Amino acid sequence: MENLEKNEVILKITNLNKSFDKHKRSGTKKALDDLTFKVYKRQFYGFLGVNGAGKTTTLNIIMGLLSKDSGSIELFGEEVKGDFTRIRNNIGIVFQNSILDKNLSVYENLYSRLSLYKNEFKDKTTKQVVDEMVVDFKLEDIIWKKYGSLSGGQRRRVDIARALAHNPSILFLDEPTTGLDPISRRMVWDILEKLRIERGLTIILTTHYMDEADGCDYTIVIKKGKKLAEGTPAELKTRYAKSWVLVQDKPDHSIRKLIETKSLTYEIKGGYLRVAFDTYDQAHKFTQEHIGVLENFELIKGNMEDVFINLTNEENKKHPEETESTKHRSWWKLGGAK
Repeated sequence: MENLEKNEVILKITNLNKSFDKHKRSGTKKALDDLTFKVYKRQFYGFLGVNGAGKTTTLNIIMGLLSKDSGSIELFGEEVKGDFTRIRNNIGIVFQNSILDKNLSVYENLYSRLSLYKNEFKDKTTKQVVDEMVVDFKLEDIIWKKYGSLSGGQRRRVDIARALAHNPSILFLDEPTTGLDPISRRMVWDILEKLRIERGLTIILTTHYMDEADGCDYTIVIKKGKKLAEGTPAELKTRYAKSWVLVQDKPDHSIRKLIETKSLTYEIKGGYLRVAFDTYDQAHKFTQEHIGVLENFELIKGNMEDVFINLTNEENKKHPEETESTKHRSWWKLGGAK
């Protein structure tokens, strides 16, 4: 379990299914529907979906906190069947709701947790390890404060420190930045990235924040327990989010004529044209090829919000080119090559 190669699969989920009993009249609710994915060592892996998509259910099954109906789970190259004790020793977990004691100080909480793993610290005492964690997680100013008195961002730093007390190979985080202000969110992300680099940590994160999904190495988008898409953020944006060139037409409509000769799809309102491209590279190439003709233009790159909406919105399945931005701009009139 210690000698995994950098590119080796560390977690493999195959055809995972889970249903919950509901009211007698409504039957059962399908929480996970043949969910399949792989996570590689040292990867920063993101689960993107709205509340109720199945993200937390998936993590709870992986960690042995919830039973599965069917499917298989492999961790560190071994199938997990019933006994999660040994597996748990090599994973860290940050839950949505903390499990630390609000009436104890940060130091007391960390010391009590680390005491459970004192045999793994070799020649270091528990106190020495706690002191190192205080520095690593920037806890100097709050170490003697009661956990219950801390802000959301401070609690999250302590929660992550607690989860990594026994130096696990994988860290699971269930929406760790929900409710945090932007500065606290950024601090949590900086700590996670630092840990991944320094410890070779594999991080699996559930989120509904688009910017967090965009910051992952690899992201899976799920809805109602079913995988809609997966890939690097760049791959997802290329496949599911268009990029645009917003350009001002000329009195002789020469820009519009140029676009139509290229058989490009565009939207028009007044003197402005909004030209669609499948990728940002195509949009950029178009502007460079016609830089002498295009006088006032702007490149608009597709983002993870576009990806998410195009994948999850039923209406957008009928019109895959439509994004939230075009919905809000109802004044655009659809045009195109004749």
